[in-house]
Amino acid sequence: MTALDTATGAPSRPGRVASLVTLYRLLLRTQVTVPRLLGIAGLGALSLVIGLFARWDANPDQATVDAISGYGLGILVPVATLWLATSTIGDLVEDRLLVYLSLKPVPRWQLPAAAVLAPFTVVVPLAVLPLAASALVAGASDVAAPALLAALLAALAYAGLFAAAGLWFRRAIWWGLAFVLIWENAVAYSVHGAARFTVIGWASSILGLAPDVDVQLDAGSAAAAFVVLVAIAVAGWLAATWRYGRVDID
Repeated sequence: MTALDTATGAPSRPGRVASLVTLYRLLLRTQVTVPRLLGIAGLGALSLVIGLFARWDANPDQATVDAISGYGLGILVPVATLWLATSTIGDLVEDRLLVYLSLKPVPRWQLPAAAVLAPFTVVVPLAVLPLAASALVAGASDVAAPALLAALLAALAYAGLFAAAGLWFRRAIWWGLAFVLIWENAVAYSVHGAARFTVIGWASSILGLAPDVDVQLDAGSAAAAFVVLVAIAVAGWLAATWRYGRVDID
């Protein structure tokens, strides 16, 4: 009998926390592969190299903020989260485990919740922490804490969005990549007011908490950004839950 059988099978109905933890562990096992870990870790290590170059700038704090906003929040965090979050459900479909899970007496909201939490917890050590560490490497210690908060909440918001995309769209990783490159970067920077409708815009508002720096994108107050980014993650989870409860599984 597998761990999933133990947590979700008859005769006793599983505790909700136990079944959620079991699903979370299952998704971690399916998505944590050597190529993915090496790829994301490589992208995270690049942020440290960029931080080293920012150290030599005449204004290290501003150079660090520009690097974190442009590379970290614009590329590293969304791409790393996209790579993992869209595959959480997709890998289950390919392995034909989704049918098996759908027959278990587990609340429908739990699999989408695990699909949000699992990639988030992988992205944090491999992408978010190196991004914050890049500020320390650059000698911009005042930027480190805002960078950590901005990247953490951005990763959570993207995890919700991309977990939902994995259930709603086929080839979700390509749709997600187009979303990141076009909407979160090109449109956010070029269209006035568009930042308010982007994750990077709100994350940049938190990054702007660093003293004596300017951010290119500013969707609103940092206090509002904390609420908005969490709300995006919750909305993604709810959309994934709604879809999972109605999709035909074969």
